[in-house]
Amino acid sequence: MAKTSNEKSLDKAGDLASADPAISNLGYEDAMKQLESIVDQLESGAISLEDSLKAFERGRALSNHCRGILDNATKRIQTLTADALSKQEPE
Repeated sequence: MAKTSNEKSLDKAGDLASADPAISNLGYEDAMKQLESIVDQLESGAISLEDSLKAFERGRALSNHCRGILDNATKRIQTLTADALSKQEPE
């Protein structure tokens, strides 16, 4: 199945996050702080178009990195919950 342009954009942003050690090594909270800063810059309109595009690309990569962290946390919780339920004795 062919990917949509939106899926291709998400892949590119994800590739940027994994290719940029400055992003891939960030914890969730630090990545969110940087993302919030980028949003503030973009909303202010105080940066040039070229800088806005670069900031937007970095923001997408940060967003995808945060989403990956949350997805991994969700999987861990599901695994832990399933393990705990399977170890409970029937009443």
